[in-house]
Amino acid sequence: MPWLQLCTSALLSVVGLAFAIWIWRRARLRERLRRRHAAGLLIAGAGFALFCTLLERWVFGISGLEWTRGGRGGLLSAGLVVLAFAPLEEGMKLAAVWPSVARGRVPSERSGAVQAVLVAGGFAAVESLAWFLLWGHTGWDESLRTLIALPGHFFFAGAWGYVLGGSQRERWLVPSWIGCALLHGTYDYIVFGRGLGFLVLVIPMLVAMALGLRRLLDESRHSAPPSSSGRLSSHSLFDMSQIGSIRDVVDRKGQPVLVHWIVLGALVTLGVMLCFLALAVYVGHRIGVDFALADEAGVEAALPIGLLGAALLLAFPVSAYLVARASGAHSVLEPAWSTGAAIVIVLALFSVTEPTALVVALGIAPVGFALACVGAWLGLERG
Repeated sequence: MPWLQLCTSALLSVVGLAFAIWIWRRARLRERLRRRHAAGLLIAGAGFALFCTLLERWVFGISGLEWTRGGRGGLLSAGLVVLAFAPLEEGMKLAAVWPSVARGRVPSERSGAVQAVLVAGGFAAVESLAWFLLWGHTGWDESLRTLIALPGHFFFAGAWGYVLGGSQRERWLVPSWIGCALLHGTYDYIVFGRGLGFLVLVIPMLVAMALGLRRLLDESRHSAPPSSSGRLSSHSLFDMSQIGSIRDVVDRKGQPVLVHWIVLGALVTLGVMLCFLALAVYVGHRIGVDFALADEAGVEAALPIGLLGAALLLAFPVSAYLVARASGAHSVLEPAWSTGAAIVIVLALFSVTEPTALVVALGIAPVGFALACVGAWLGLERG
């Protein structure tokens, strides 16, 4: 059995490397990002992963804490993962890419994203083996967790890598990197630090990751070769005609921000969330769902958690749509701010009443906010 699990870990390691190489080939950057450079990024990611893994194992070993296998490590272990080790790992990945930045080898957003993904591929390959060799993960469920953890490495590294190669790097790199590090830590905590039933909470995040990958590949497919000046053509990243529509959605057109609609919108969002949660509980009881199982560590917690999570996620676009329609808004600014305020209130309540649930709520919040922006856009006054 240990040999079977070792082979499984090795296979997951190969999958991580293969995916990163596949992204590099599909991105059509081989003229600027040659094989030697790509291999160097993979090796750098692997080396930093070995350092981080050994350090994490040493810290948890001397402290006696345990954050994996159903969340028995407690809130202190979760804090170490989210606030310490996740930023450390993302910082090491950024350090691996930074020499390319210093040498001017990150000429575009796509190039930055692909180089970060290559580093993440080497990092994920070593970590997949480390879960078996160092942490002793030998069950099929832990192999499943390791597989689900792989997309997080690529997505969050690719997100700040995209910003790293952009013209607004000095302005947005630090906040985007901090956000990606915290979200990656939250993602890992849900995957490894909670019961199997909590894995349903990462489904919306996986969908968002797939959409981000699709956009990166679409940009690569429609991109033109680099010009002689070393810059990509105007069609390499996205259709420039889309910029106007995006600006129209968020632009205030000289109008002041309607603070009272932000306050009312936050109350509406909270009310809709409560209504949808009540509806989920009612439907669950009608079909025989036992919500007491939500605290269990096994797969039996998936149905009640999934039902409640789906209700919360659905509440965001519905409430944002109602706020946009009621306020007659021409931009998503007020509905977006009201959704953000409601999320902050919910997180504050969780931090007092149920600290562990705070980490789970942080994982849902970004997807909920994005859905709220979509709902607000559908409810805008046009014409």
